[in-house]
Amino acid sequence: MAIEVGPFINPATTAVVALEVQENLVLPDRSVLPGLAKAAVDNNMVANIASLADSARAVGSRVYFVCDQRRKDRFGHANNTFVHRKMTGEREWSGGHGEIVAELTPKPEDIYLERQQGMTGFFTTSLDMYFRNTGVTTVILTGVSANLSLVGTAIEGMNLGYRMIVPRDCIAGDPMTYVDDLLKYTIRNIALVTTSDVIKDYWASLG
Repeated sequence: MAIEVGPFINPATTAVVALEVQENLVLPDRSVLPGLAKAAVDNNMVANIASLADSARAVGSRVYFVCDQRRKDRFGHANNTFVHRKMTGEREWSGGHGEIVAELTPKPEDIYLERQQGMTGFFTTSLDMYFRNTGVTTVILTGVSANLSLVGTAIEGMNLGYRMIVPRDCIAGDPMTYVDDLLKYTIRNIALVTTSDVIKDYWASLG
């Protein structure tokens, strides 16, 4: 049964979060995970997030960027996952995943948060405190990767009591066939899965 998204995206209580939309992940010529970058391009993810973010700003919802930025010397960095070992072993480690892609450069009113440990949006960031202090109850989750950071953040947000919404055209994972199954069998059980057009059309209807 389709769920109407409108009742859950009151601009005053909704935030858009972009996870790790950084050059060394989503740009094909720079990504340490080429399959992920290709998926982002194929899903037109960056342009879709940019359009959604503009729509959010227009109705007064805040846009948040959560980025992976670590020390270049790797001090204190837990190499306890295979994906971290893969990313740090293939090229000189620059510390984190680079700058936010140019098309998504944050506006002055946006919130930029860095994460130095872990993989998810709430872990070791002040995201939850920002939301609680500003009355946010609904989180629209975008970015990469659906394989790890996004699904983990969706679960974190649900555990913290937030209504999670995932626009399928604003995320990417590798391979996208897996992402389709992830949305169908996992994320739809903890979040409302929709598209950015549905969200933008509702906000536009508010006049």
